[in-house]
Amino acid sequence: MRPSPEGFEQWNEEHAIKHDLDKFYNHPNRLFRYIENKRIKVLLNEAGIKKTDTVLEVGCGAGHILEKINEGILTGIDISPVQIERAAKRLCGKARLILAKGEKLPFPDKSFDRIICTEVFEHVLEPALILEEMNRVLKDDGIISLSIPNEKLIIFTKKILLNCGLRRVLEPKESQWDLAAKNNLDEWHIHEYGLKLIKQQSLKLFRILAVKRIPFYFIPFRYVLKLRKG
Repeated sequence: MRPSPEGFEQWNEEHAIKHDLDKFYNHPNRLFRYIENKRIKVLLNEAGIKKTDTVLEVGCGAGHILEKINEGILTGIDISPVQIERAAKRLCGKARLILAKGEKLPFPDKSFDRIICTEVFEHVLEPALILEEMNRVLKDDGIISLSIPNEKLIIFTKKILLNCGLRRVLEPKESQWDLAAKNNLDEWHIHEYGLKLIKQQSLKLFRILAVKRIPFYFIPFRYVLKLRKG
């Protein structure tokens, strides 16, 4: 059920507490881990972060992406107190962490050389507002690297596996996470994202420099986009 604007922060916090993303990134299935690790690798390669770059991650979650960045001056924002707490424990001071909304970033115009936003837009009420704010705080020659899920393909694949009696591919007993029953965590998803929707939204503000299909061109469970101001 779509939350109201007034109840969104509480709704999001309940799901952040319920769904520990360590289980997502450390899923027992090797193929699952391969897809997510490749997404992160491509995301950071497209960002092309240099040592002197100011870097913002919008929706940093528990800090899994910031943890893998070895260059730049790092900042992460998230709307969830529990995610900021988890990220602080993970990063041990590596990045500045701020409790803030993506729709109202607490930074001056043109503050960042690089912005990363991964698997966030499907969870928020107004993705277009987040894109506008990222555009505002991005420097004129800056780069945005973002990723979204290909919801239709993910759900279609899961249905095939479940119908074939292969639930354990998605949900090994040791995972202790009912991923298979959640249709890609659709209880935490507000929008059904795909390449067409993110292109429509992005092209209002940015030039799309690259689109990468993860893990393979013809099997895109994830999309990574590289954007520059239009």
